[in-house]
Amino acid sequence: MPDMLTVSSRGQITLPIDLRTEYGIEAGGKVFCERTDKGYIINRPKKNLLDYAGFIKVDKIDTEAEAAAIKEAAVARCVGENRC
Repeated sequence: MPDMLTVSSRGQITLPIDLRTEYGIEAGGKVFCERTDKGYIINRPKKNLLDYAGFIKVDKIDTEAEAAAIKEAAVARCVGENRC
């Protein structure tokens, strides 16, 4: 059964908590609303590598090889989530 959303007087809708939890949508998060011939689809924007800023602790890197390994791991994580 589809989820019922209520539109406020300001034109805002609230996504049910189970949907926000399932899809990782947090307060202040952005979503796209796409019109189709069957209705609307709500999508999260794709992440890119810059969304992982702060993931790497630069002051903890000792060597170039370590930096390369960390960059590779960050890219693999992004690609693994299929959102690059």
